[in-house]
Amino acid sequence: MPLLAVLLVLLSVATLLLYVLPTAKSRLSGYAEDRAVALADAAAYAAVESEEGRALRRELRLLTDGEGGEVLVVDEEGQVVERVGRERLLSPPSEELLQRAAEGERINDSIGEQRVAMVPVVREGDLAGGVIFAPGDSEDILYQLFLRSGIEAAVVASVLGGGLALLLATLLGRRVERISRGAREMGKGDFSSRIKPGFDDELGVLARTFNSMAERLEDSFLQLEEKSATLDAILNNLAEGVVVTDLSGKVTFINRSACAMLGLGSEDSSGELPSPFEDFDLPEAVARCAQKRECGEARVRDEEGFLQVRLEHVPAFDEHKGGVLVVIRDLSEGRRLEENQQRFLANAAHELKTPITTILGASELLLTESKDDPEVRRRFLEHILSEAHRMQRLSDTLLRLARTGVDMRDPEVVVVDLDGVAREAAERVEPLTESAGVSLHVEGRGGRVLADHEWLEQALLVVLGNAVRFSERGVGIWLHLKDGVVVVEDEGAGISESDLPYVFERFYRGKRSSGGFGLGLAICKDLVERMGGSITLRSREGVGTRVEIKLPEVGTGAEDTDS
Repeated sequence: MPLLAVLLVLLSVATLLLYVLPTAKSRLSGYAEDRAVALADAAAYAAVESEEGRALRRELRLLTDGEGGEVLVVDEEGQVVERVGRERLLSPPSEELLQRAAEGERINDSIGEQRVAMVPVVREGDLAGGVIFAPGDSEDILYQLFLRSGIEAAVVASVLGGGLALLLATLLGRRVERISRGAREMGKGDFSSRIKPGFDDELGVLARTFNSMAERLEDSFLQLEEKSATLDAILNNLAEGVVVTDLSGKVTFINRSACAMLGLGSEDSSGELPSPFEDFDLPEAVARCAQKRECGEARVRDEEGFLQVRLEHVPAFDEHKGGVLVVIRDLSEGRRLEENQQRFLANAAHELKTPITTILGASELLLTESKDDPEVRRRFLEHILSEAHRMQRLSDTLLRLARTGVDMRDPEVVVVDLDGVAREAAERVEPLTESAGVSLHVEGRGGRVLADHEWLEQALLVVLGNAVRFSERGVGIWLHLKDGVVVVEDEGAGISESDLPYVFERFYRGKRSSGGFGLGLAICKDLVERMGGSITLRSREGVGTRVEIKLPEVGTGAEDTDS
């Protein structure tokens, strides 16, 4: 920009020197020629009017003194009648010039280096000679003065104009450079940079427009980043596997669940789509969906269970070229729950059938027995009572399941003395421990917790009942209390490592389960968690099991509302 300003100034000076000054000289020359002719006419008029030599000389001297130059009056014979002027510009005049003046020629031309204006003298209609007027150097002096003044004006104008233009160009150049630098930063994606607008002119308006645009773009990109992060978090935490491919089958997005289901590591999360299923070719299905729009779903089996694979064509993807969305759902959990439910129904039917058959058989024998043998009658009645108790336990279990799984009422959480509830539960299972031949030891002291009294007692009875049921005669069971934590440890058979992940699932019965329905721990976990607590289980097969229940504690100043 400064270089352009300098070039403009130089162009202005060149225009002044190459056009203005020559044009002025040409116009001055024309003016001088017309002036010379006019003065020659005036001298001719004076020659006609003033016949006396002294008067003529006075008139001619008035002309030459005011304008400068030399005047010659020539008669019809070519003789110089009068010659007036401070300087002799025509010394001597040529015979040819005098003869032409005598002949009455009218000329306005340069003879040699001297300009000459010649007009005829006509007296009473007859040619009486001519007048020769040679102007002085006033024209050249005027031109030189004009030239010098023009050059001085050009120099002053160049300096001032150039300085102002350079200053203006520098200021404009810096502002334009700021706007260009800000635009480049925005083009690189840095929308946090702002441009100083400076003056309130067109460049200032442009800078403010860029700043407003950058602010809107920054807000838009922040919103897009937030939405993208939210979407990534949602997709990566879905239990279903999600895979997106382009039309060529190349993976452009895959979440963690899909990586685990397809056997891919985090470093293999993009690239070619694998085919891990023996009975289903996933890349071929994706290609068919992308090219022929033949999508749909399929159920496949992998090493660990069953999967549902659903494919759908996505038109507005990959710059609107299209792509394929693959959603993989693990059906193993549902099937396992369904199998457990079926197993539970079979077990429940069997558990009901066995005591009913025993009760019917004993009743029929009592009715058909002809002899009244008290010993036989007592044995049959004991069988009936035992099987009735068995049916009652099944009924209680089903009732607890209905209450926790269907009746979703909120727990009546109050301040409860954990120590008192735990010792009450221990007293209630004493008959079971005595009949099973095991010892129950209560150690420590519990604190005050927030819990539902009934639900907490029921959860402890489930855990203690399991400890008694799976312990051999002669071993011990320990109930540890400390603050808001209660721990039940036994020396029973323990749980196998393969069964540990499923012990809290409903209807699940381990390998060593006998007589249970797979509902106790599931009900216990549901009750504890709905009270705001947590339950964990650790076990080693052949060593024993440890169940820990944590409940929210309360401060010493809380009001005890447990009655």
